[in-house]
Amino acid sequence: MITFNRLQTLFTTNPFHQWSSLLTTGHFKSAKTRSFSRLQTLLAAGHFVVSAELTPPRHYKTEAFTTNAEKIAAYIDLVQINDNAMAQARLSTLVAAQLMQRSGIESVVQLTLRHRNRIALQSDLLGLAASDIRNVIVLGGYPCSAGSDPDAKDATDLSTLDAIAALTRLTTQGQLFNGQQIAPPPDFYVGSIATSAVTDLEASMAQLTDKIDRGAKFIQLQATFELAETERWMAEVRARNLHKRAHFLAALYPFNGLKSLERLSQIPGLSIPESLMMRISQSRDRRSESLKANLELVEGIRAIEGIRGLHFRAIPPREWLPKISELIRTVSQRVAIGELKVQNPLEG
Repeated sequence: MITFNRLQTLFTTNPFHQWSSLLTTGHFKSAKTRSFSRLQTLLAAGHFVVSAELTPPRHYKTEAFTTNAEKIAAYIDLVQINDNAMAQARLSTLVAAQLMQRSGIESVVQLTLRHRNRIALQSDLLGLAASDIRNVIVLGGYPCSAGSDPDAKDATDLSTLDAIAALTRLTTQGQLFNGQQIAPPPDFYVGSIATSAVTDLEASMAQLTDKIDRGAKFIQLQATFELAETERWMAEVRARNLHKRAHFLAALYPFNGLKSLERLSQIPGLSIPESLMMRISQSRDRRSESLKANLELVEGIRAIEGIRGLHFRAIPPREWLPKISELIRTVSQRVAIGELKVQNPLEG
């Protein structure tokens, strides 16, 4: 059955009524009062933040997407909406974030520069601001050639550092990318990505410092599979007092067996330790051993000094969520009262 939208219906009934009806029924709303985002508030208060990543559908039907988020909402503080993941065209992040907002769930919206020039980026930012969606995380993304439309061309006029600086000027000065002023300035909380799996710590710290200098307020790490690697990197962060200038969030890719790890190993940039692969493959109950390994990573990450939150790069198996949530709560309490000292795998 063909259905009419509201505008079609108004035109076919009383064309002189159309605009007055739209204006008086609240379809054009004024901006909300400016305030901190929930993420910003929780981090400032010292709360250990937990988020989970959602992948919008390659479709316009959104019921399953919304339902999945609502089912995990009790165990997380917010969701992160990835942006055309793996260079596949998907439902726009703006629409996805608006759906979460209607469900009472705060979002962090990824802004991938691979398919956005500065005009497209500003358009999305204005849309987010108009929707009172404030948390954004800037990243480069996989090239278009790796995704669903390999003939698409990458946008190359903005680097990640350029975009962070431009977002900071927009937020602090109300300055669009060409210098034009808008008032009041939108209130974005800007984050970026970093990886702890590096061989050149000096270069990594220099790049990280640049991002923070340009205005990144929170830094999300790529997925951790080895605690020692993440601690080594965070030790350098602490040595430079960068953890006092930005909030750092670790990330995990939940896995429930050997096949899950093998799939993750195919993702560019991810390296799965051979010892972990062997541990799971040699276990009689791979799912149970996987849960144990995931919980060990969660506990270890929570105890690293300077890590202020944990982001799940995918939704963990639903039956695991209560156990993960309880573990984070328990470890947080032990850290708070000094019962559990900060773990440093490099010592002892």
